[in-house]
Amino acid sequence: MFPDETQILVIDDSANIRQVIASTLEKIGFYKVETAADANIALEKLNKRKAIGKPFELILSDLNMPGPSGIDFLQQVRAMPDCGNMPFIIITTESEKGAVLEAALHGVSSYVVKPFDYETIKKKLQEAWTKHGAKYLKFKN
Repeated sequence: MFPDETQILVIDDSANIRQVIASTLEKIGFYKVETAADANIALEKLNKRKAIGKPFELILSDLNMPGPSGIDFLQQVRAMPDCGNMPFIIITTESEKGAVLEAALHGVSSYVVKPFDYETIKKKLQEAWTKHGAKYLKFKN
């Protein structure tokens, strides 16, 4: 599982959902959680953190947002040299297989369908860790 000090970025256009996700992550034990209201702000934060040598290590992003979607943001992250293997979880209200399959084609680590609970987030974090976490943190260090 991810270490408690993992640098996490949460992106969702709903302030309430951002707060719920951040609170859930804090209950799990993570204390370095930052949020963004859309993919453009998230990209700025991601680049700023990389520039100062304190990169994010895990992203949880809404799928459907105004402007660039979660899939668009996932593609941007995967195209970055230092972020190609970064654990990335998509959060969606859609239970459609199409959206989940598209995210999988672009290298998503896991996905969460809203509404969700503590146990669901914890389980999806474990899936993301299994798929990308250990490789990413080893590459980063």
